[in-house]
Amino acid sequence: MPQDRPGPRYRGVYKHIDHEGGYSIWIPSDWRKLEMTDGHKGAIYTPYPDRYDTCISTEKVVLEHKVTKKDVPLLRKGFSAGLNSLPDVEVESQDETVTPTLIMFEAKVKFSEGEARRKRWIRVIYWGEGQLTVAAQGATVEEYDYWTPMFFNSLMTVEIPVPG
Repeated sequence: MPQDRPGPRYRGVYKHIDHEGGYSIWIPSDWRKLEMTDGHKGAIYTPYPDRYDTCISTEKVVLEHKVTKKDVPLLRKGFSAGLNSLPDVEVESQDETVTPTLIMFEAKVKFSEGEARRKRWIRVIYWGEGQLTVAAQGATVEEYDYWTPMFFNSLMTVEIPVPG
């Protein structure tokens, strides 16, 4: 990536509301939205007109049972196993948040996909029977670094209606 490339610029943002999934997220207004396929229910947002290897993705799954604090050890094990299944994975950071109303696992990883070395920020959020996976990915580590301000703003603005 050229060093003189200007940083990403917002031209606006919009609140994507997934009524069926029961969540919302703020996305840069000039990013292209693609619906997921192959049995996945969610969306992919990308700043590019012709590719989506740099993107933000959201996918909500409704589970058969409510998730509770007692499920945390099993969920943690599954989250780590998923991270470790990525080819040549390097886990840069991994964290979790457990409250009375939600459980969240988060990680930033680098991994290989074909010839590319990618970087991804993953958040998996559980509340009630809901599981929301939100991820931000750069086609390369440099692309991830370039788009980090927009990734951060979007991933930190996910709204979930948690019963109070």
